[in-house]
Amino acid sequence: MWEILRTYLAVDVWLAIILIVFGAFSLAVIPRKPNWFMGYRTSLACKNQDTWVFAHKHFGKQMIIFGLIYTVLIFVRVILLDNDAATWVVGLIIAAQVVSVLLALIPTEPALRKEFDKDGIRRR
Repeated sequence: MWEILRTYLAVDVWLAIILIVFGAFSLAVIPRKPNWFMGYRTSLACKNQDTWVFAHKHFGKQMIIFGLIYTVLIFVRVILLDNDAATWVVGLIIAAQVVSVLLALIPTEPALRKEFDKDGIRRR
């Protein structure tokens, strides 16, 4: 039983690290021009350089936030490891893993639409 829990814990820790690193990478290394091969690629994000940079920065911050949330959930799971409540924490972590990228996309697109019009021109 401990071996299985240790394996799940290792996977969870790596996922949290990957999300944080991916988010930091998205903030720090933005591809020079909008393209459909690498980066945050939605039609509004690819309109121009301004929307491209904004989308990458917003998305990167969201990924870091989700990585930090995972880290907190992992610590809660470790604290509750010998408790029956650990089961629902494992379920919560698995559910969060499944939807994390989509949840990072959800606030990024409205933020893009709020900041830019449909042609990619900044509203402010």
